[in-house]
Amino acid sequence: MAYEKMKHRHDLDVSIDCCSEEVEIIYSALDNTISEIGEKAIAWQGRNIKNHVSEIKIWNEPVFKRTMLTLQWLDLLRSMLQEAQWSKEKAVPTVDEYMRNGYISFALGPIILPALYFVGPRLSEAVVKSGEYSLLFRHVSTCGRLLNDIHSFKRESMEGKLNAVSLHIIHGTNSVTDDHVNQELKHLIEERRRELHRLVLQKNDSIVPRQCKELFWKMSKVLHLFYMKDDGFTSHEMANAVNAVIHEPILVDQL
Repeated sequence: MAYEKMKHRHDLDVSIDCCSEEVEIIYSALDNTISEIGEKAIAWQGRNIKNHVSEIKIWNEPVFKRTMLTLQWLDLLRSMLQEAQWSKEKAVPTVDEYMRNGYISFALGPIILPALYFVGPRLSEAVVKSGEYSLLFRHVSTCGRLLNDIHSFKRESMEGKLNAVSLHIIHGTNSVTDDHVNQELKHLIEERRRELHRLVLQKNDSIVPRQCKELFWKMSKVLHLFYMKDDGFTSHEMANAVNAVIHEPILVDQL
């Protein structure tokens, strides 16, 4: 990926090295966003989290050091690239393959994980690299992915896109229906949500601060509200409600 390769360069000139104007815009926007968040977090974390590095192995490449903020965006971009490749090649992944990629492509990483640095507690490298931290993120993102796929199934099917519902039908028996799959996925969502709640309340052997864990739980509640009736991304009802809160005056005599 262009962004991933460019992050290895120390002598990068975006006006020259970008292969297109679109790549230059995306790279500059992400780089500026990551830098801004890193700088603002100094007051909360007592250090620049841009320099909070982690060693990972990317696909079959050698091990590189990356900032945690950059990793969140790279993970998201790679997951989106994977979905684009499946679509281009008309490939049909297994349900497990789809979900391993899909909970990341749901795109909560760059939203909720940077926010944790502004909740209050200082987060050490041990915390952000812990299994507990990863599980909290995986559970809430999996809930979001499944909620999205349940409510967007009909629309995405018309667009020729695969999601968790259609893949369960494809890989299931001939008697499997979308209603049956929806019930199974709703049961799985509840299991993940209960496990998320257990992690939030856990005190023994927990290294993630409670305030940070609460943020994962609150995000889960937001997602359930967002998808309570339909696909919140394409429905105007949720947007209208938000606009009403912001723009419409509160009538005191009606309270």
